[in-house]
Amino acid sequence: MSIKLPTMLAFERKLETSDALMMSGDWEHLTTENPTWLPIKITKRQNRSTQSAYGASDENKTKPNPVSSDSDDANLPNDKDTLKVSFTLRIVGNLGEPFGCNDPNFEEIIKEKVSEYKQEGLKELSHRYAHNIASGRFLWRNRVCAKNISIQIRINDNELPITFDGYEFPLNDFDAQRENNSLKTLSNAIFQGLESINDFACLQVDAFVQLGKGQHVFPSQEMNMGEKKKVLFKLDDCAALHSVKVGNAIRTIDNWYDDAKFPIAVEPFGSVTQRGQAYRKSKIDLYTLMIAWVNNKDVSGEQKNFVLANLIRGGVFGGKAE
Repeated sequence: MSIKLPTMLAFERKLETSDALMMSGDWEHLTTENPTWLPIKITKRQNRSTQSAYGASDENKTKPNPVSSDSDDANLPNDKDTLKVSFTLRIVGNLGEPFGCNDPNFEEIIKEKVSEYKQEGLKELSHRYAHNIASGRFLWRNRVCAKNISIQIRINDNELPITFDGYEFPLNDFDAQRENNSLKTLSNAIFQGLESINDFACLQVDAFVQLGKGQHVFPSQEMNMGEKKKVLFKLDDCAALHSVKVGNAIRTIDNWYDDAKFPIAVEPFGSVTQRGQAYRKSKIDLYTLMIAWVNNKDVSGEQKNFVLANLIRGGVFGGKAE
């Protein structure tokens, strides 16, 4: 008799990112002792712009666009050329142990499958997570056309950081720096955290992006349903990136879907909302693959990696009650 998906199945997230604070400073002071970094403030912009949306009536085409007025904005100061983005990442072990499951048989089998495969699978996943951190993918628009990108990482409060040039790590090629010794050190720290039973690892990540004096920076935008104005995220009056946005970038490792042209964030159906696409609609979605795996059907190593990555992502994955 085949094993079915439990009606209650949940896994805890194993990559816990903090929100990322955004500060300003000078690139030339990057190597000096105790450089000064100042919080970037969110400011108000009251602009007048034209209507440009498709379908605007002739009557409205000459009116100002209300969406562009009274919105939040963020910039480097006019005398500072560098953005600093800082966050922490906690890597938690005990992978494969459901947080909640109402089918003991399924729970035992999924734990067994993960235990058998995780030594192999986690090596590749840890490498990809490390690559995304080293590249500064989590900077999103703040990474585009920067003059220089430096990523500094301290592992478990180590005083000496590992430093990466973000431009040496292509966003779409996880093999480009596979033999990089510093990347191997970072990857191993992530692996040790994920592979452990009751332990964890912690990373302090500081990214420095030379953009130019007074340049725009891009904090996270708050979900502001029903409002036309743009509201940017801040913590203690400092511009910031949501932890969810940082985590999404780190788990953008899935290029195992059909006809993949670029990696996407690990999601059960491969959903990418900004493209209006679900790249894993059927047959290669999380649920199909997980059920096949626990029933001892043929599942490739790459698709097992995808299942593991979803368990690391965490979530509620229960099926329908019959």
